[in-house]
Amino acid sequence: MLKEKIITSSQLFCLLLISKIVISITFGPAIIGKQDFWDYIISSIISYFITFIMVIPVYFLHKINPEADGPIFYTKKVFGDFSRIFVIFYAFYFTLVCLHLLFVFKNFIENVMNPPISFSLLLIILIILTCYGAYKGIEGIARAGSIIIFFMFISIIFLGFSLFKNLDYTNFKPFFYNGIEETKSGIIFFLSRSSCISAMLFLFHSVKGDLKKGIFIWNTIFYLLIITTIIFVIGSLGDFAKTRLFPVYSASSITKVLSLENLDSIYLGLWVCGIFIKLSLFINLLSECVKEVFNQKNNRTNIPFLCIFLIFLSVFLKVSNLFSGIFSINFLFVLTLIASFLIPLFLLMCYLFKNRAIKKV
Repeated sequence: MLKEKIITSSQLFCLLLISKIVISITFGPAIIGKQDFWDYIISSIISYFITFIMVIPVYFLHKINPEADGPIFYTKKVFGDFSRIFVIFYAFYFTLVCLHLLFVFKNFIENVMNPPISFSLLLIILIILTCYGAYKGIEGIARAGSIIIFFMFISIIFLGFSLFKNLDYTNFKPFFYNGIEETKSGIIFFLSRSSCISAMLFLFHSVKGDLKKGIFIWNTIFYLLIITTIIFVIGSLGDFAKTRLFPVYSASSITKVLSLENLDSIYLGLWVCGIFIKLSLFINLLSECVKEVFNQKNNRTNIPFLCIFLIFLSVFLKVSNLFSGIFSINFLFVLTLIASFLIPLFLLMCYLFKNRAIKKV
């Protein structure tokens, strides 16, 4: 299936950068299972290069047929009717990504905020709004993302400027002070949050522009941002960061720039906007998968049903520990590795092998 180019590469990678930022800056003892994440700087550098390797199969799948409708095109070409198996897997994966983000949001609200309304009502409102965003399509999501990313960077600059004067260099310990376990857990954490690569697999056919340059800028900005965030959080909070569920939020709550005090409200507002963008994007991708499974012509008809489905799961599914079971870092890492690297690599090899066999015949 051939698709029209409807968004630019800069719009796409703004969306993907927001998607990585909103989930990755929630790292803390409750999520990573470690008290010290200073070695996550080394993890970030290693993950930076691994991410480029993971993107290679997705990029070359697009290069050999730029107009192809992502994995749907290749699975149909190679596996015919059995292609639905792959689409169902991605539908499950995108559902899990959405639920994980919703439960991270719920965990944050329950532990940090004290809203005057119930948590369940907040989740329902958020899901309805993001489903509306998904219904408007990838173009609308991309335009909103381009605006939000601008304000995100402005707030990051403010936050960095305000925290700079609070840096205490005695808070910085030597790397590998407690061995290499912290570094290993950091690599798994960051790569488990690489669902953006799977999104690329479905979106590259709709993008006009230089994808190679976009991938480089997207990955570089993200890990530079993570390294800078770790330095400022550890440098300003010290051992206090080990006791906080969300250290980045805690750091923003102590900041002051000129007449602006307590930038945590700005952090919270932009973080929620980022969640809106990521959820809208992945609900849109989920609806595309559902459309292919049931051979429908339009993915928009699925979105109201997906809205009800996500509300049911997020409100009525009881999760005793957000970071265990299907939401554990190790499970998400394995699933992301399969969805973002192994399946694209498998499809690339099968497609090239089949085309070569046909040419020989």
